[in-house]
Amino acid sequence: MAKRYKVNNFKGYQRIVSPENSDLKSITLSVVKNSAGERYEGNTGPEENVFVITKGNVKFYLEDKLFGELSREDVFQEPPSAVYLPPYSGYSIEFVEESEICVAGCIATGRFKPQLIEKRDIHIKRVGEEMYLRDLIEIVPENFSAEKLIVGETLTDPGNWASYPPHKHDTDNPPEETALEELYFFKIKPETGFGAIRIFNNPEDLIFLIKNNDVITIPKGYHPVCVAPGYQLYYLWIMAGNTRRVIASIHPDYIPYNRNSERRQNGISNKNVFVRR
Repeated sequence: MAKRYKVNNFKGYQRIVSPENSDLKSITLSVVKNSAGERYEGNTGPEENVFVITKGNVKFYLEDKLFGELSREDVFQEPPSAVYLPPYSGYSIEFVEESEICVAGCIATGRFKPQLIEKRDIHIKRVGEEMYLRDLIEIVPENFSAEKLIVGETLTDPGNWASYPPHKHDTDNPPEETALEELYFFKIKPETGFGAIRIFNNPEDLIFLIKNNDVITIPKGYHPVCVAPGYQLYYLWIMAGNTRRVIASIHPDYIPYNRNSERRQNGISNKNVFVRR
């Protein structure tokens, strides 16, 4: 069953979601926050990690050698920079400004090398139509050299829907569908706004109110998202499964009308559909 968590104000490192405190089998989410002049030292342990900056400016070190700088005004102003690390990597983060970094994790074997993901490496796509237009920001896509993690961001237009049409990816039956659990970390602009997410699949049907800095786990089911008019919604999404390929099934009751597609005349299968977040 899906659950909600909150990222509150704190300093240092905090694990928000893990298999020990959630319904997810693989994914972890941690957040590192510090003021200018502070330093945090850590180790990835048995996980591969993706470090995504949401605000601030930091210097990232591997074995005391500068690996790269991550900077971002905020999630609504510019794309991220990020770092991928394999298991058992020691690192340290020097906070040049007050900053927040999200750490996506998943148990891995260590097949790939550390990688710096610069802003110029980030792919941004405009997807959807009408009232479900949004920007898809690919950080660690399917073709990235990672073992299990797929990581990206979605930025909606004010008052719009995302993760739409409703789709799921919880059945391991390729090429029909692949099983990937997921997690969303939300931010809203202005912060006083709200949204909602519906997570459903017989017999479960849940609706969560979304506020700034909420985290929602999605172990299974369809999961459309919306935000109130006048407010913009951002979410970091993290997926993991046995197959690093996203094949989703659209719910047959919510296949959108599309005047520019042959699907209008011929119908549309709810199989073999890749749905952008």
